[in-house]
Order: sequence, then C-alpha cells, then structure tokens
Amino acid sequence: MGSNRQTTNRMGLTALTIMTTSNMMGSGVFMLPSSLAQIGSISVWGWALTFCGALALALVFVKVSELTSCKGGVIANIGNAFGPYIGLQTTLFYWLSTWIGNCALLVSGVGYLAYFFPTLHHPLHASLACIAILWIFVALGLQGARVVGYAQIFTGTCMLVVVLGIGTLGWFHFDYSLYTQTYNVTGQSNTHAILSAALISLWGFLGLESASVSEALIIKPKRNIPLATICGLGIAALCYVSSSNVIMGILPHQQLIASTSPFADTARLLWGSTAGNCISAMAIIACLGAMPGWQILQTEVPRTAAQAGLFPQMFAVTNRHGVPYKGLICTACLMTGVILLTISPHLEQQFRTIIILAISACLIPYAFAAVSLPVVMVTKKLRRGRQFAIYSSLSLLGLAFVAVALAGAGTQPLFWGIILQMVTIPLYLLFIMRQQASSTFTEGSTLSALHSERRLGNGPSAPISAGNTGGRYLVDTVYKEQQ
Repeated sequence: MGSNRQTTNRMGLTALTIMTTSNMMGSGVFMLPSSLAQIGSISVWGWALTFCGALALALVFVKVSELTSCKGGVIANIGNAFGPYIGLQTTLFYWLSTWIGNCALLVSGVGYLAYFFPTLHHPLHASLACIAILWIFVALGLQGARVVGYAQIFTGTCMLVVVLGIGTLGWFHFDYSLYTQTYNVTGQSNTHAILSAALISLWGFLGLESASVSEALIIKPKRNIPLATICGLGIAALCYVSSSNVIMGILPHQQLIASTSPFADTARLLWGSTAGNCISAMAIIACLGAMPGWQILQTEVPRTAAQAGLFPQMFAVTNRHGVPYKGLICTACLMTGVILLTISPHLEQQFRTIIILAISACLIPYAFAAVSLPVVMVTKKLRRGRQFAIYSSLSLLGLAFVAVALAGAGTQPLFWGIILQMVTIPLYLLFIMRQQASSTFTEGSTLSALHSERRLGNGPSAPISAGNTGGRYLVDTVYKEQQ
C-alpha cells in the first residue's frame, strides 16, 4: 500500500517533459521577441549558438544522472564529486536561484495581469497580489508532485498554445521584406550582433536540469529523465526560434521594440482585440504556471542536502504526500520578504533586480555540474575510450556556455556571487562543528555501552558468535584502550 501511494505521488513522462519545458521558458519567452528585436533578425544565429551550449549541458546532466542516480540529481551529485564544502556551496546557490527566480515569475505574471486590472500598476498592490498568488501555489504544492504535474500539464499547455499558436499560424502572415529590413540594427559587426543575441537568449534555457533534480519524484527515472530533458530542450528551442522570428516579420520594428506584450500585440494585429485578450489571459496562466515546477526544485534540493547533513533537518520533514512542507513554507516566507524588499515604482525595475539576484546564484552550480561528469567517470574507471573524450568535450563546451553567460551578465552578478561564496564559509564551519558534536556524542554512547557490557559480564571474555566477530573485535580493542 505504501509503495503504491508513493508511486501515485510521482510524475510520468508527459508531466515531466512539460514541467522541464515550462521551467525553461517561464516568463522569459513572452518578452524575448522585444528584446531580440533591438538586435535584429540576425539573432536567429544567436539562438543556434545558445542551443549548442544548452544541448551540451543537457547531455552532461543526463549522463551524470545515468552514472550516479541519487535524490537531488545532478546538483546533489556535486557534493559527491567534490566534497561537502563544494556540495554545500552549490546547493545553497542553486536553492537561492530557484526561489528568487520564482519571485521574478510572480512579478512578471502580475505585470501581465495588470492589463485586466489596472490597479495592479500600483507597486504596493502589485506586491500584495504577488504574495497572495504565491501562497495559493504553496497550498497547491503541498498536495504532492502528481497534483503539481496535472496543474503543470494545464498551464504548460496554455504556454504552448500561445507560443506555438503565434509561431505556427503567424507564418501565414509573415512579411519577408519586413524581416530582412532589420537584419542587424545594432550598428556593430555581425559577429558582435550574434554574440549579443546569444547572451540574451542564454537565460531562456535556465532550468534545463529540472528533470534530473526532480529524480526522487519521477516514475522510471532512468528512462524518463533523459527523454524529458532532451524533449523539453527541443520543444523550448522550437518555440523560441519560431515565435521570435515570425513576430519580427509581422510587427513593425518600432512597435515591437516598445511592446511589453509582443505575443498579444501580434494576435491583436492579426485577429482582433478579442484574440489579443485571449492570448494575454493564457500568457498570464503560462507565466504563473511555471511556479509549481520550480517549487519542486526549491524543495527537493534542500531536502537532499538536509538528509546529507548539509542543511537543517527541517528541510527533510515531509507530509503524507511526500512533500517537504517545512522547506516549502520556509522558502515561501523568504520569497515574501524578497518581494516586499524589492518594491519599486516600476515593475520592470523590480523584475530586473530580482533577476540579477537569481543569475548571481545559478551559474556557479552549472559550472560545477559540468565539471562533475569527468570526475565521476574517472572515479568509476571510465576515463579511457571515445566516450570519455566526447563527454569531456561536452563538459568543456558547457563550461564555455557558463563563462559566456557570466561575461554577458555584467559585474553585478559576479559581485553578488562572491558575496554568496563568502557566506558559505561560516555555514560550512557550522556544519563541521555539528558533525564533530554528533561524532563526540556517538563515541560517548559507544563507550558507555562498553562499560555497561563489561559490568554485566558481557565484556571481551564473553562468547563470540560467528556473525558478530567483527563487532566483537571492535569492542575488545576499544575496551582495552580505555583500560
């Protein structure tokens, strides 16, 4: 009965694929056409460059999950590969990036919602709406991964309808001359423009590790994680490239640059205001619908860390649905604080501030995750042959992907990344002190038991059973040393 209930609270391939796709696309897809329009249609080559880097990381993450299956996936495996300090550091970074990024999803979703409720343009009203929606999703997340999976299918479907709807039907209205008129509007060389487009599109693929990190909540993880990761990446890339390019051939360039809802504006131009309103509504659902998937990531990673002794044990406490409810509620409280602390007269500025914090936290774990694959392969004596050479090359390509992202993100993420690294030092000292205290308590309990056994006549002279030889040898040795 217990195992059956545990299975019913897990996600299958369909829900996992949609969750991975939704986590990658999030709210970024709805603003990318406007951002890339400032570069021009040459950005299609930037997409190609970024996809190669994201694919390399995806293949690395899939291989790591295949070689070292563990709860928490590729992020948890970093600690196994590099030791507890790096494990603590990267887990903390990744955990911060998940729930801070979720704040950005809330702010973006409420920004779209303000189209229907103008009062949400007021900063305080918008922040209160974010907090209310957050706790609604917390209540949903407490019901287990299967319920979250069903919700993800619905919200992810809304996202695909919006993006693929415009990205497919829009081609019937595509104006090739309008598209080529703005091939490169940066005033810089084509190479510079392609790299700039790649830097913008990099953020569209954050979250590609979602399937691996959620391993403990997946049915048949060995089969479903690779399929969901590759399929999710392919769907996201198709949606990004198709939609952003077709919109550039429909909306006039100046209108597209100024648009805060390019998909809705395109729908209004093609099919009228009713269609535009429907697209806006589905964009809101899709925007906020990425939250449940990220909630899984922001609870599974600290739960694994807590079970390993790196995080406080409260993060490992689960309810009857197998959800680490204390960790979920704790992160929701932290998210509420971040939303209140970043209130800004301009919603875009609040969104940008939160994104900078999330970017600062997510790239270091990606770098260590990429390097962990060759380390794991060497540990498992797989350091020779063509396979090792291929995956080592993929790891280097993944590292280059992260390096480009760091370079393009500017100095603020680097600054906050250094600050976060400094914070992990006292946290690791606390971890060491707790481990030593636990070890001292265990040794004291063992010695007390030995003395009690001696007084009862069960000391070293007592008969030794065949099944207890090793344990008795240890008892004899420790007891003699104490004497």
